[in-house]
Amino acid sequence: MPEATITPMAGLEALLEEPGPSAEALKRGVRRNFARRAGTYDRHAAVQRCMGRELLARSAGAVTEARRLLEIGCGTGYLTAELRRLNPRALLVAVDLDRTLLEAARGRLSPDRRNLWLMADGETLCRGDFDLIIANATFQWFAHPRRTIANLWECLNFGGMLAFSTLGPGTFRELADCLARAGDRLERRPPAIPAARFLAAPEWRDLLTAAGFDELEMVVATLTVAYPDVREFLLTLRATGATNPRPQPFSHRFLSTLSEIYRQRYGGDDGIPATYDILWVTARKQS
Repeated sequence: MPEATITPMAGLEALLEEPGPSAEALKRGVRRNFARRAGTYDRHAAVQRCMGRELLARSAGAVTEARRLLEIGCGTGYLTAELRRLNPRALLVAVDLDRTLLEAARGRLSPDRRNLWLMADGETLCRGDFDLIIANATFQWFAHPRRTIANLWECLNFGGMLAFSTLGPGTFRELADCLARAGDRLERRPPAIPAARFLAAPEWRDLLTAAGFDELEMVVATLTVAYPDVREFLLTLRATGATNPRPQPFSHRFLSTLSEIYRQRYGGDDGIPATYDILWVTARKQS
């Protein structure tokens, strides 16, 4: 079957609203970071794949039964391909901010007119009739989570499910600690890590409940990954695009001090640890 081309609207103009000007800088930063790493993301995204597999396991029934699926933040298409494999019949709309990422995602799937590729901001979706809206490791980047969750409720059919995985504020807690200590030692203000603004499980629960969702299921877990050293850890983050949308480059002196403190406080035989604070959520829109 022929496949729909990638376009900013893709014939789905009614799904979109204009983003607020206050979010523009953040959106540009997120888009820039991930678009630049389209070629390296898959080699370094082991944690994101782990999150995606668990998300699919927790939403498997909704995936296979859906007639219309929406994936927000499809990236290079790991989850997109799995959604299509599990449900070969549904209309599948995959959304991402960047054309390069959409091209990478489309390359994973066989051509099919039931695959629609929409270059847009997932936070601007304002209407639709989907049976499942799903997103992996995306919601932590939202600039307006309250408004977006309410919008996604509107995009679901009654009985439909919202399923997502996201990172919480405890992500990279070791890095945050060592950045603060390095800043104190050098008497300079350290750069904030993106996780400082990520929402925790109770905050997501409040937003979902306020929007009208019920049958909420939430699972919180921590995953600790060992890296050879701080430099390798930071390079991995850079390769996946999971860096600050408003970058503040380290000086050589600051990076050296950070590495020394990190190694002294947390280092071991396996290198240095980095903790991922992970949340999986499913929720229903009931009549």
